[in-house]
Amino acid sequence: MSALAAHRTRAGNGHTRPAAILAIRLDRFASACETLGAHRAVRLQALVQDRIAALLPPGAVMHWVAAADVGVVTALPDGTTDPAPLASRIADALTRPFSLDGFELYISCSIGVAADHPDIPAERSLRQAFDAMLRVDRQGGDGLARAHKPAAPPSAPLLAALPEALERGELSLQLQPRADFAGATVSGYTVRLRWHNPVLGRVAPQDFLPAVESLGLVGRIGSWLLESVLPLVRNADAIGPLQFTLLASSAQLHRPGMVDALARVLDAGDIAPQRLCIELPAGVVPADPDIVARFAALRRRGVQLALGDFDDSPACRHALVALHPDSVTLDVRRLGPAGQPSAAGEGIDRTKRLRDACLLARRTGATVCAKGIETRQQLEAVRAWGCHSVQGYLLAQPFPAVWLVQTHAAIQQRARELLAPAS
Repeated sequence: MSALAAHRTRAGNGHTRPAAILAIRLDRFASACETLGAHRAVRLQALVQDRIAALLPPGAVMHWVAAADVGVVTALPDGTTDPAPLASRIADALTRPFSLDGFELYISCSIGVAADHPDIPAERSLRQAFDAMLRVDRQGGDGLARAHKPAAPPSAPLLAALPEALERGELSLQLQPRADFAGATVSGYTVRLRWHNPVLGRVAPQDFLPAVESLGLVGRIGSWLLESVLPLVRNADAIGPLQFTLLASSAQLHRPGMVDALARVLDAGDIAPQRLCIELPAGVVPADPDIVARFAALRRRGVQLALGDFDDSPACRHALVALHPDSVTLDVRRLGPAGQPSAAGEGIDRTKRLRDACLLARRTGATVCAKGIETRQQLEAVRAWGCHSVQGYLLAQPFPAVWLVQTHAAIQQRARELLAPAS
């Protein structure tokens, strides 16, 4: 607050330009520090601070406002009024691995940006930046949000850039591992679609996926995703019997064209069907009988079906009865100390609902994966519920799919250390 007030005073005297405020949250930083220990965590903070400071102009002020939150007040370069490009450069810099005493750490970040204005109270400008950062954090992190970002459909620059994203090589796949309690073994990977545009920066999936459908790009991008995943599945034969989960909400694989394309791949005999799993949002069961029938045909051939973001709501219970999935996924990111419930009883109620959902799925014979595991307290909680597997930053964050062969052994070692039962 004092830094922003001082900056405004200098600006009013004509000594500097208006300020920009950046609120930076280091995603899952607490989990990394838990692994490193208190002494190394302090050194990691210093490395992060140095990397941010290297991109800031002289006179910028940076403060740690919490263990994983950094606030920055800085002037913008001449001729610029948008702080987003600077924030994007900082995000890219923090994405590069950090090396510390033999550890190699990958830390993404959630950034909120606001352009300060002398007619707006300083407290409000700061709050706008932090509120924007929290919007990104609530959506899973690893993104950038402006304080006044409209909640309307995608902007014109996004719509203009998306059709050529494939040809320019801007789309990529990331993998997030899943590990089973039984055997402390990495059993599969969830495939996630990412878009990094040189002008727009990293565009969050929830921002560009609606545009994929509105622009009629579902077929092109869905086909590209399948073509990119299949070599991964084949190359993974040298690693072990891994399963790859495709998010239907990302690739729109519930569309008949994509389901048919997957069936043709199976007909070609390139991969074993059980190596693939399609995850549908549990709250949205396809209503078209033809689509349901196509899924049923794939499942008869061995393709697995999962329900994502499962809980004990009526919609999820209906999906469980209607589709008889092989597995369900619980989102436990807000469970326990890692969450910040808005009311005293909210965390307790959510814990009970997730535990009940786990028991409900197990009674039907479905396996249960807890995603979003960030702390050991969460890990032990879902182990006690009877979850079969876990996924989250405590195990490993998503990484580029092309790194699979080189990265799998390290993640497998992490799974053994993390999931081995106490002696």
